[in-house]
Amino acid sequence: MGCGQTRQSFTYSIPITSPEDAKGETAIYRALRARDGLIGSFLDAPEVKTYQDVILRAIRLYGHKEFLGTRTMNADGSLGGYKWKTYNQVLEIATNLGSGLVNLGLTPPTGEHNGKKLNFIGVYSKNREEWCFVDWSAILYGLTVLPIYDTLGPEAVKFLFDQTDVITVFLSNDHINSLLKEKEAGRTNKLANLIAFENPTPEQKQKSEKFGIKLLTIHDVIEAGKANKQEIAKVYPDSIFTFSYTSGTTGTPKAAMITHGSFVALVGGMKENPDYKMFSTDVYLSYLPLAHSFERVAYCLMISHGAAIGYYNGDVLKLKDDIQTLRPTVFFSVPRLFNRFYDVMKEGLSRLTGTKKNIAEKALATKLDNLRRTGSVTHALYDRIVFKKTREVMGGRLRFMITGSAPISPEVLDFLKVAICSPIVEGYGLTETNSGSFLTYIGDPISGHVGGPSYCTEFKLVDVPEMEYFSTDKDESGQPRPRGEVCIRGPTIFIGYYKDPEKTAEAIDKDGWFHSGDIGQINRNGALKLIDRKKNIFKLAIGEYIAPEKIENIYVTCPSVTECFVYGDSLQHYLVGIIFPDQNYITKLATELGINGSFEELTKNKSIIKKVLDEITEKGKELKLNSFEQVKTIYLETVSFMERDILTPAFKIKRFEARKYYKDIIDQLYKEGLPK
Repeated sequence: MGCGQTRQSFTYSIPITSPEDAKGETAIYRALRARDGLIGSFLDAPEVKTYQDVILRAIRLYGHKEFLGTRTMNADGSLGGYKWKTYNQVLEIATNLGSGLVNLGLTPPTGEHNGKKLNFIGVYSKNREEWCFVDWSAILYGLTVLPIYDTLGPEAVKFLFDQTDVITVFLSNDHINSLLKEKEAGRTNKLANLIAFENPTPEQKQKSEKFGIKLLTIHDVIEAGKANKQEIAKVYPDSIFTFSYTSGTTGTPKAAMITHGSFVALVGGMKENPDYKMFSTDVYLSYLPLAHSFERVAYCLMISHGAAIGYYNGDVLKLKDDIQTLRPTVFFSVPRLFNRFYDVMKEGLSRLTGTKKNIAEKALATKLDNLRRTGSVTHALYDRIVFKKTREVMGGRLRFMITGSAPISPEVLDFLKVAICSPIVEGYGLTETNSGSFLTYIGDPISGHVGGPSYCTEFKLVDVPEMEYFSTDKDESGQPRPRGEVCIRGPTIFIGYYKDPEKTAEAIDKDGWFHSGDIGQINRNGALKLIDRKKNIFKLAIGEYIAPEKIENIYVTCPSVTECFVYGDSLQHYLVGIIFPDQNYITKLATELGINGSFEELTKNKSIIKKVLDEITEKGKELKLNSFEQVKTIYLETVSFMERDILTPAFKIKRFEARKYYKDIIDQLYKEGLPK
């Protein structure tokens, strides 16, 4: 399906069973293409059954092609262009690295699942080419990768090391001191080997020796492999390639076990969908955390097509420069970044005056109208005279983008589609479903839903009586509008949480359905719309249930808001909010109000606080929040939630940690009462 189709042409899913067959839930839905059976493999290459097979096939087809690109550094310290390694070169490095791990005995089995031994290897780093070297060596030599998030707190780190007994971790040098600190505190007792991506400092070597840690470099291990090449291991579809630790918004994280077959199924399903057709000429920018399943799946998809992957420079504040240097053809990101693009581009258009302003407003209105009628995101005239600069922000040659991990406002999505002149596909998935379970079509004129199931996925909705969501619900005109908890089944589903059969049984029922905790409704064309969250809800003293994520996702579309945490005490009748505001917005607002001071001082100013509160309240009204869903008083934070360690790698609020961290501020907000 392409950009010229009308909205009536999109059928996202169809029921393949009768709703009368089950009580308290909908029929089972599948994509039209998969109605006779889910697609869980590469139909054009049936011999591909594991991630190892994906790599070896890529080597056969694309071995000479550029694969991994890293920014160079100029003599003056500025960023240069990209330096590339081919698929064949990366295979050579990964084979030597994996052989070195075997030769040096660095990955003995320390775990077990269903009678099979697990050989773990940890990785603790931002995205860079060495991450892929480790991944490929694990794939080739039958290891299970343990990604360690930047945002894992001390207790979660202890949990991971205690649970797996992993003894060897690859890491960037900026993480050496933090793991040595954990070792000193007794939270990584079995840790014996650190393999650094750069040359460690003398102090790091000395401290490692003090704690009984062998500190090597990745080049040491590669050289040990060159001396004695090992045969690659035999892996199977049910072999566990990686643990993907859940976001851990409450309590300790759970280790979702993801198999080789899960990656093959998801990528195989996408390969069969002509809407997301990819080519060996495609270029992808890697900046989303590789510790998260969304980015790992993106890699497998790129590798399966022989595409090139360029890394960001390591600083998200310079991401714009990476994009414009690499000029990606496909781009995967999250609403947090897309919202920032929206704010900047919207601000740029608002500064226009006179004739330029009139032309820009006419161009935007025309393109939005075309989008909503036909799905088209391009215009022969306006793309040249109005949207050339906004298109070039993303490098100028995008074929499509994907947003996932959290909901995004339809207003933001539609604006970005026409401003960047590129389709944006919205997806939905979870760690436990190995990311992308649902995707919209490229030419769909309607935003505000997550499309239909992938060709390897089926779904149903189950009644949630306590929240008054039922499979028998009807819309305002009396037509069926099924609502309930989204349950997903298919070959991409994880096989369980490591060493946690109780939580596994809660998540996956006896019939193989994964219960997501998300509330969805099925639109008339079979598209899934996410409308609520079964978990992370609470009740106020007035008796109303609150889903804070829905409110936060609305507030962060405001120009003044960068991050937001909504909280309600069950003994109180209203909500309060902690907001990390946009510093440029606050500075500009202060100038307009004639207020002087530092950023910290401005965030304490009552006039500025009121302006921000008024803006988010107005946005809430616009998007139909009930009065009891609106925060009544706010605190303006001066430090990012990420720095406070209360965001997950998927940029979701760790609610337990956030509540604990801001307890005194929340208490003070309630003590002060409603603004006068």
